Amino acid sequence: MDDTIRRALTGTAERPTLTFRRTYRATPAQVHDACTNPERLARWFGDVAGSPSRTGDAFTAVLSDETGDVAAGRVLSCSAQEIAVSWSWQGEAESVISARISALDASTTELTLQHSLAEPAHAVGYGGGWEQCLHALARSLGAPPDGAADVVEADAAAHWRTITRTPLELEQRVEAPPDRVWAAFTTADGLRSWWWRHWDDVRFDVDARVGGGYRIEAPGAGITLRGAYLALDEPGHLAFTWVWEDGDGSVPDEAVDVRIVPDGGGCVVQVRHSGPWVDDGPAASYRQGWEFTLGQLALVLGG
Repeated sequence: MDDTIRRALTGTAERPTLTFRRTYRATPAQVHDACTNPERLARWFGDVAGSPSRTGDAFTAVLSDETGDVAAGRVLSCSAQEIAVSWSWQGEAESVISARISALDASTTELTLQHSLAEPAHAVGYGGGWEQCLHALARSLGAPPDGAADVVEADAAAHWRTITRTPLELEQRVEAPPDRVWAAFTTADGLRSWWWRHWDDVRFDVDARVGGGYRIEAPGAGITLRGAYLALDEPGHLAFTWVWEDGDGSVPDEAVDVRIVPDGGGCVVQVRHSGPWVDDGPAASYRQGWEFTLGQLALVLGG
């Protein structure tokens, strides 16, 4: 079983969203109970007062022995597949946490946890804290220990510090309404009309739903681009992970956030691409690629 945590930074600079995905050797029902039962939550998360299992339920969570390490929230939605709660730690601006629970087989579950922050300065701290919690959840479900909690948290925070360092941001005006731009991003035929259209052997596979994925292959160039959809809010916002594979291998934990903003008779496409880049080289390279590719989008839809 792959117990690696996969990370993604999407959203905006002012309201970033942290996404964590991890696989557990447990059934969806067991993972759901671990995320909603106060007795089970105490084993890996904190002491929860209240009953966070029904929409509207309020709760508080004592996260450690440190004075003031307390959060408050309420349940926004709760089903067998997804849980969402509001969240405010130590009086910070309210944010939203969601957890999607997906069965991979009869005894294996993927948990996708997203935290949409209202205070971006807390992103690195939450990145480290949530990863420590997700490791603790694995132990509570029977997995062997995989490192000291403080080491796990510190290593994760360092990784998130790199991811949040220099996301690439750029815009492209397109003389087409948002619904046409949306279809160009979320359907195989739409992508085929503009994405890498300078090559004649590109193949597209698109499953545009949250939890679904996409795959774009250019065999002649030796490139495969694939990922999973993290957000789909038609016709104005989509976010997805980004795994670029070529002869040099691949880089994990990259993600793209796309906003389609109406503007007169057309729209402005805003792209934010993030990754664990230790210097400015990858962002500069991606900028060239995105400027060319978005230029093709504008040319095709505006022609």
